[in-house]
Amino acid sequence: MRSSDPYWLLRNGIGDAGDELHESIHCDIAIVGAGITAALVADALIATGRRIVVLDARDVAHGSTAASTALLQYEIDTHLTDLVRMLGADRALRAYRACAASFTMLEQRFPELLPIAGYERRPSLYLAADEAAIGPVRAEYEARRNIGLGCEWLDAHELQRRFGCQRPGAILSALGAQVDPFRLTRSLFSTSRRHGVRLFARTRVTQIEDRPDALVLQTAGGQTVTASNVVVCAGYESLDFLPHDVADVNNTFALVTEPLNPHQWIDSLPLIWESARPYFYMRGTPDYRLLLGGADLPFKTAAARELLLPRQIRRLQEQYQDLFGAEMPPVAYTWAGSFAETRDGLPFIGRVPGMSPRLQFALCYGGNGITYSVHAGEIIRAGIEDREHPLDDIFGFGRLGEDLSTGRQRGVTGN
Repeated sequence: MRSSDPYWLLRNGIGDAGDELHESIHCDIAIVGAGITAALVADALIATGRRIVVLDARDVAHGSTAASTALLQYEIDTHLTDLVRMLGADRALRAYRACAASFTMLEQRFPELLPIAGYERRPSLYLAADEAAIGPVRAEYEARRNIGLGCEWLDAHELQRRFGCQRPGAILSALGAQVDPFRLTRSLFSTSRRHGVRLFARTRVTQIEDRPDALVLQTAGGQTVTASNVVVCAGYESLDFLPHDVADVNNTFALVTEPLNPHQWIDSLPLIWESARPYFYMRGTPDYRLLLGGADLPFKTAAARELLLPRQIRRLQEQYQDLFGAEMPPVAYTWAGSFAETRDGLPFIGRVPGMSPRLQFALCYGGNGITYSVHAGEIIRAGIEDREHPLDDIFGFGRLGEDLSTGRQRGVTGN
């Protein structure tokens, strides 16, 4: 899922090992995965008053969460202008507004945890990669401004003056944030456990059996977890429990530099990303390093990904030098991670047509994983309580317009 030395894991340490599951148990809600999405879902489900069990093949936050660069943006990987053509104006606008609302939701829910996790509001700078991109990016700026999203247009001169970037133009959005995803996940689960959530690490779920009165999770160790409801939010490994592929798995590569001195540039640095696909992105860290990522490639094998790491890191260094016209600071650590992306840039959250209504997924993929995950808990809770959620038609599987229960069967079996 990722390289062995991502920055957040090195900075925070591995933490205490979680307990493994050694006996078969029953619960009301079983959550598969213990990353940032699962942590936010578990927190939202505590209010149901039901018995919750969380299972992960690794320890808490040791999968994709540890490799995440954690740029929090309302800006979806798919332009608003393109999403309007794909989904229609109403659903596209609601998708962008939902992402914008997630910042306030996150801050209101966790006012004490966020400072511990290094959460900071930062503006987001979206660069036109070249002259050919000016038209589409300028149109995107107008579309965002027209629906009330706070942003401004910067021409090449202003972009160079304010941020030192050598690009023909950019959208500067006021709304954005950055966080330490590893600390946030561990803090969330620490709180959840105090509220009765049981968490089992190094417990891989290999199969979900659909029975008339419950779902039964089979584990690699031979134990079972019988649950009234199951939520799968295990990153791209969640795809193993779906009969159809609904996302593509790609590798992304990242590095952090040695700490910069003086610190003032990091203190004022926005989240930076660009219109080219795959895109280059950059942010600062709490200990005054630069964190760069991108150079994405399709996933083949973990071994192939690691062999490509040195070459792709050189590409990131070249992209930095091209953007700022200067040699980048010394590199301290590098890593790669594998992440899933949907074709429209939106998540898949909730029930799957044709599959058990007791089974839900939180596939919060792409560059907005944490942003989407803020909503995922409430959407999943509504499903468990047999309520509709206002985002079902935007973030749900129903937008695929087909029954997904047939096709290549993998980790879910019928009675």
